[in-house]
Amino acid sequence: MAVYTTLPPEAFTQVADVWGLGAVRSITPIPQGSINTNHRLETDSGRVFVRHTTVRSPEDLRFEASLLDHLSRAHFPAPVLLVPPGPSPFLELHGGRISVFKWLAGEEYTRDRLTPEVLERLGAELGKLHRVTQSFGGTRANPYGPGLVKGWLEGLSRRPEPELVSVAAELERYLARVEAERQGLEPRGVIHADLFLDNVKWLGDRVGAFFDFEMACVDAYALDVAITLNAWCFEGSYQPERCQALLRGYQDARPLSDVEKRALYGHALYGAVRFTTSRIRDYHLSPLGADKLAPKDFRTYLSRARALNDMGPDGLRALVGA
Repeated sequence: MAVYTTLPPEAFTQVADVWGLGAVRSITPIPQGSINTNHRLETDSGRVFVRHTTVRSPEDLRFEASLLDHLSRAHFPAPVLLVPPGPSPFLELHGGRISVFKWLAGEEYTRDRLTPEVLERLGAELGKLHRVTQSFGGTRANPYGPGLVKGWLEGLSRRPEPELVSVAAELERYLARVEAERQGLEPRGVIHADLFLDNVKWLGDRVGAFFDFEMACVDAYALDVAITLNAWCFEGSYQPERCQALLRGYQDARPLSDVEKRALYGHALYGAVRFTTSRIRDYHLSPLGADKLAPKDFRTYLSRARALNDMGPDGLRALVGA
């Protein structure tokens, strides 16, 4: 979610006309995240979130639309996609595809508010998500699997910056360890795959909504748990109370099988490698200024990868109480 494409004011007027939102009152760019161009749009009908993507395919967007409809029918807290007239849930415009969502109420928590109680509620909601999506019939392969990440690292290994070449070599070693840690068959289904702090809205002390389902795909449920663990439970080091609370809440809603508990380490290490690499590509090497792309330091995820490599599978199982 950044400002990659400069859209003229008339584009937003067209969006408001197509969606029947009335007159446009204000347009505010949103610089957080990566990949897309996002805006807050104030109209006669109220506030909406407008996303312009040049990288998501029509199939990706239809999968997302079907998933959000399924979650709505199951009363799971998620974004409401506003569908324009016609056969598609998006509008082709200015070299990309526009999607419009109702503006989500609530706030995003900062790290100083992350208590074990918060993590337990988050884990329970993630477990509910995995339960709810078991009845969803859509399918989408993980677009950010190990093969893609390996290709990213090969590209970074040819960069002129010595630091990036060294980091790429280190991450390639960790990725090899991930492959060695594979546990075989695991329960799979639709996962969020990107449940960071800025993808959860809170209403007081409860989860108001999970949002940004663009990376949602069919993969191992334990991968989603591991990605969330990395995002929410690391503060210079992994915080045992947060880790255990997240797992406790999750298992209240959906108990992990033995094979999932064994697989958690490999997924956590993979998630740390994957997000270190994507942050190098999407932020560290981005030509966009801070006014168009809120920066994220890849070294914070490199620290996670190093911590996981040092603790090993037994260390992680002790950390999370699994």
